[in-house]
Amino acid sequence: MTAEEEDKSDDFSRHPAARSYSVIPGPKPDREAWRRRVKGLSTFFKKYPFIIDSGVRLHAQSVNRYILNSEGTEVVTGNPYVRLSYYLYARTTDGMDLSRHQSYDAVSLDELPPDSAVLKDMEQSADELRALTKAPLVEPYTGPAIFRAKASAVYFHEIMGHRVEGHRQKLESEGQTFTKKLGQSVTADFISVYDDATLPEFKGTFLRGHYSFDDEGVPSQNVTIVKDGVLKGFLMTRSPIRNFPSSNGHARRESGSRVVARMGNTIVKASRSVPYPKLREMLIEELKRQKKPFGLVFDDISGGFTMTGRGFTQSFKVIPLLVYRVYPDGRPDEVVRGVDIVGTPLASFTKITAAADDDDVFNGTCGAESGSVPVSAIAPSLLLSEVEVEKKMTFSEKPPILPPPHHDKGGKP
Repeated sequence: MTAEEEDKSDDFSRHPAARSYSVIPGPKPDREAWRRRVKGLSTFFKKYPFIIDSGVRLHAQSVNRYILNSEGTEVVTGNPYVRLSYYLYARTTDGMDLSRHQSYDAVSLDELPPDSAVLKDMEQSADELRALTKAPLVEPYTGPAIFRAKASAVYFHEIMGHRVEGHRQKLESEGQTFTKKLGQSVTADFISVYDDATLPEFKGTFLRGHYSFDDEGVPSQNVTIVKDGVLKGFLMTRSPIRNFPSSNGHARRESGSRVVARMGNTIVKASRSVPYPKLREMLIEELKRQKKPFGLVFDDISGGFTMTGRGFTQSFKVIPLLVYRVYPDGRPDEVVRGVDIVGTPLASFTKITAAADDDDVFNGTCGAESGSVPVSAIAPSLLLSEVEVEKKMTFSEKPPILPPPHHDKGGKP
């Protein structure tokens, strides 16, 4: 037997039966044409000897879900997922692996960007990776920093998203960071956070987190999580929690996994914002006020992980991929490497002091106990008065001695 739970809500809630039928046909690419295109794009990286691994991938599928229950719900709903992506890796002489990557998401193959646009991005990624291989290491540090728009979208997804999933408020094994914070301030008063899976796109950009019905047959909804800095709600399945007796359409899972509350399209909005150049000026002002020798700009973040279980510290680690050091005396920005962002959520969100007007989209895949599900996050660039970074893990392996073989020869002499 277990001790009585503090939250005595019912285990399941009723919901009106839904009926919908919308099958998405599978993509029908010209396989040979795409094979030639992907191979042609991948040869671009051959001219960079410092790249030890690289690749280009095309992924196209339609996922249709069939939902029936004893209440009369009959739902067939589907989503198309098309992604063209590339990656490139390098390794420094001190054993640190570095990477750059880019993904292009769309509802169809025809909406993917032309090769000219992809090649331009590839060149920029290669230049960034070259700069990273020569970049100095940053020691553990606390000080002001800017998260660029896409990076701040990942930041909110990782640090707040999982902690406002409904089942985590009820389970006694969870840390319940925000469970009793309803109606209280949890971040800056100009920040609001929503999760709106009803949106198929944002300013013309496809959103992977869109769906019409969740995996319990409940229509997706726009849920207010934070309004003007104050916590207002949680992401709910049909498993009630105190003050939230019904689902708001956020029950999700990967096929074969159990359903729990998950994010869809997480949207961070700022009621007050400035142009990005002004946000940089505000960073410089904050550096001078705190008498810090430099600040950091996190341009790209790959993701990370957050501890939500009660048996762990309620902390997070976010993995930056591209970081710049900014000096208050006007010296040029400098690419740096070797840091991970760490902290605790309750303290971290109170450090947000300003936002830019440059909202951008992160499309990705999120893993949790219900498997991996497609998600999106939208946010502006954010200025934080204090961010903590620690040293990144490195390995003992050195870069290869010989340059990579020509891929068009299959690695043969």
